[in-house]
Amino acid sequence: MKKEDVEAELALLERSRDVAMGRMLRCRVRYFTDGAVIGSREFVNGVFTRCRDRFGGKRKDGARKMRGSSAAAAGRLWSVRDLRKDIG
Repeated sequence: MKKEDVEAELALLERSRDVAMGRMLRCRVRYFTDGAVIGSREFVNGVFTRCRDRFGGKRKDGARKMRGSSAAAAGRLWSVRDLRKDIG
């Protein structure tokens, strides 16, 4: 996507709280690359359990809410990593 198109999409997402799932995911590429695991809460926790040795001892579960303009995914999609800051 061109930089102008990305900026227009992000501006639209910021104005709208009720974003369609497809549009939201198209702008959430970082979750697919840095998030490691994305899916339902049960799926993410299952992967976390199978790979328990890769996480700190204090961590109790694997599922983390997606942040930012992810209202369409709220309660349906989770990530194993808690991505806090956009890089770019």
